[in-house]
Amino acid sequence: MKKILFSLLVGVSLWGYGDGAIYWTPHGCDDGKATASKHGGHGKGESAMFALMNSEANASAYLILPDLSEQNLTFKRNTLMLPKPSMGGYYAIVAEGNTTNGVYSAIRYLSLQGRPAKVSPTLLTAISKSALEIIPDPLHREHDRYTASKSYHFLLHFQGKPLINTTVTFETHDTPAQTYTTDQTGAFSITLPNDFKNVKVGRSENKPSEFLLSTQHRDGERLYKSTLTMPYSLN
Repeated sequence: MKKILFSLLVGVSLWGYGDGAIYWTPHGCDDGKATASKHGGHGKGESAMFALMNSEANASAYLILPDLSEQNLTFKRNTLMLPKPSMGGYYAIVAEGNTTNGVYSAIRYLSLQGRPAKVSPTLLTAISKSALEIIPDPLHREHDRYTASKSYHFLLHFQGKPLINTTVTFETHDTPAQTYTTDQTGAFSITLPNDFKNVKVGRSENKPSEFLLSTQHRDGERLYKSTLTMPYSLN
């Protein structure tokens, strides 16, 4: 599939995390809170504009639709505007960048409103999107959201197979980085911190924050780095 290339910004990180890996973030953020996101990635709450942060590489990006078809995305500098959704359900935004000895990837899932595609989100998470990939297991239901103080499970795959005994780093904007190690099935679990500040009455009055999962794996002379970013809401 033909993809649009662009040069990533060197050494630029909106919040200073990710350890040099590329990652998606909603465009237009204030202190780590996505200004256009109020529903954790569901419906009209998810920002339609995203920025790809960090590193120096040639990168391409595409969108996987709920029916598993693909659509190229075009960058303006390091940001892109998602097209108007043609169907409802879960989408995946995928970016890949390459250097001489490195392969970088970034993935993000979001749920958008529209005509139901009637395709299970498990099919979207099951298809391979990058050589090294952090996979929600499972992705939360479309009318749900990642929520503080709750635990969630993930898988780590390399070239479609579980990657065992590998470190995954978990970060938010208000909680220091923590590391987890995958088990013999390539699985690990995290508990999202309840690290929201200046909490207001009413769910809609409290904007989601962002969490980032990052990992790396060396295969021969090539170093692979991959990230998954998602919003999470106040409990």
